[in-house]
Order: sequence, then C-alpha cells, then structure tokens
Amino acid sequence: MKIVEVKSKNGINFMILDGNNEPIVDAVRYLKYLDSVNKSLNTKKTYAYALKKFFVYLESKKICYKEVSFDNFVDFIRWMKTPFEYENVLSYHRKGKSISPKTINLTITVVSNFYDYLYRSKKLDVNFYDFIHTESKYSKKYKSFMNHVNKDYGMLKNILKVKEPKKKLEVLTNVEVKKLLGAANNIRDKFLIQLLYETGLRIGEVLSLRIDDIKFDFRKGHQIVLKNRFNSNGTYLKTGERKIFISQSLIDLYDDYVYEIIDELSICSDYLFVKIKGRNVGEAMHYSDIYSLFKRLKHKTSINVHPHLFRHTHATVFYNETKDIKQVQERLGHSNIQTTINLYVHPTEEDIREDWNKVKHQFQVFNKGE
Repeated sequence: MKIVEVKSKNGINFMILDGNNEPIVDAVRYLKYLDSVNKSLNTKKTYAYALKKFFVYLESKKICYKEVSFDNFVDFIRWMKTPFEYENVLSYHRKGKSISPKTINLTITVVSNFYDYLYRSKKLDVNFYDFIHTESKYSKKYKSFMNHVNKDYGMLKNILKVKEPKKKLEVLTNVEVKKLLGAANNIRDKFLIQLLYETGLRIGEVLSLRIDDIKFDFRKGHQIVLKNRFNSNGTYLKTGERKIFISQSLIDLYDDYVYEIIDELSICSDYLFVKIKGRNVGEAMHYSDIYSLFKRLKHKTSINVHPHLFRHTHATVFYNETKDIKQVQERLGHSNIQTTINLYVHPTEEDIREDWNKVKHQFQVFNKGE
C-alpha cells in the first residue's frame, strides 16, 4: 500500500494505492473533494497519510472499509497506541515507535470525516461519524467535512479522543535564532529565517508571497501584504488577506537577496522565494524545499527547529513586549481570538512571583507572638 502524487487543477494531490497498486476508489474521490474545496497541499498530504494508516490497519485485519464497526475504531486506536507488527503488509512505521496522542486524534478525525463524506455521497447507509460523536456544551475543535454548509450537528465531541498531555509551548531564544541565521548557506535562507521570525507567518503564507507583496513606505512603515490567489506550488492563505509591518533591517536583507540572487541569476519569477540550484532554478520553492532546508539547519545547529517554531516565537515575543493579544491575533491571522489567548497568554514564572509579592501582604492575618 502506498501514496503517489498526482497533478490536479490546484497543483498537486495524492492517491492511495492498495497492495495490488490499484487505487482505493472512494479514498481517491475523497481526496479529490479536498482538492476541489482548495485545501492546502499540507492538508491533503496529511489526510492522505492518515487514511493510508487506516487502510493498512484494515488490510492487516482483513476488514472491508464499508463493513467497519465501532469496535474496529476502538481497536484501530489500540493498534496505533502500541508498537505493532503485522503480516503481508509493509510496516507503516518502525517497530517499537508508537504514535503520539495528537497524531492519533488527528487520524481519527480524518477517518471519521471520510466516513461522513461516504454517507453524504450515498456510498454508505450508515454514518459512522454519528457513532463516534456526541453532543457537547463545549465548542468543537475539529469539524465534519461539510461543516461550513451544515449546522445540524451542533456542538459535538469525539468520544474516541485520546487524552493529549499538555506541553509547554516551545520557543527559540535570541541566541538560537542567531545560530540558525549563522548556519544558513546563502542570503535567501537568511532572509527566509529572518522573515519567519519577524512576521510569524505560516510557511505556506511565506511560500505564496510574490516580489510585489513587499510594500516600501519610509514614512508610514514597510509592510508585507498577503493576498488570496492561485499558487502553482500548492500554497494558500489559511485565514485570509492581511497586512503586516516589517522592519528596515528585513528590507535590507530583501535588497541583498534581490541583488545577490534574483538579479545575479537573472530570475524572472514573480515569486519571492525561488529555487537557486539544480534544474529548476527560478521556480517557486515548494514545501519539500523548506523541509530539506530545515533538516540541514537542524543537523548543523543541533536545534530541533521547524518553520512553525518561528511563528510561536514571534507571537510569544510580541505579546510579552506589548501585552496586546488583539494585535497578536491580527498579526497571526487567527480567526478566533480564543485560539491566540489559549496559546500565548500564560504567565511566566517571573510574572507569578512578582504578582505574589504584590498581594502576599493581604494574607498576613496571623502574627507570631500574638
């Protein structure tokens, strides 16, 4: 069983092939649906691999995907939780390596949305999505595949959700950022790293930028303008158009990049970040180019870095300096401010100590010796 890339009207999509190299038709149709509603390349890839995981499980248990039961979903979670081996199926991941609770929850969400799609497409008479969701007074984090046109589910929660351990949000230190900049091989990569750090943009948003999205204004301030449009590298804006102020030092890096790379190589692309080596010089960078870059940076610096870590770092630094969570929301492009609050409004140890020193005298009722 494997996943292959295929070209689509929106760039790249994915196809799941069974053990006989035949497409799993309904899974392929679902992935085509995701492509038709302009899901990002990363989303389509994530969904494809999550579905593959489920079909590998079904194949190992000799179960038809149209005949699953609630107990099969429960067993699938158990199968993902523990290291496993199985016969006649190519191992999905190495023996001894279990899947994280977060990945398990995402996989179950993908699979349940797949079955929701099958039911609404009249491929199944029973909606398994209903089996694993129940009414909740809390807002839901994950939505069914047609949630945007369907409101009859109300507030639902996944009863199969695995408890995820709370993790402290990781951020980079100034020393680490400088170390990463120093490890960059060329001015393009330095510019990319500084842009991620200074703007907090998602990597898909960065890869969608065009050269004319950099707006120079020495009086009111330079900006990057994010726009919704078709991108040949499969990137898109997740939360709509917005403008972000940037510094003169970032503009200086941009000027150096244009002079040393764009002009020197006579690149005609309107994309801001382009390939600078190999057969495809001048083409827009893809996610795979970014993964390769960050793999090299991690190897050279021993820092466990990924593009989204710069987003967390930017938001944390911005909030700590301004204490303005609304501005953080606007810069990050979060549609719901509660998302921003949940991620970044947390008191530091120093904050807790200072606030305790302010109020502790109020609790001094007992005096020794009285």
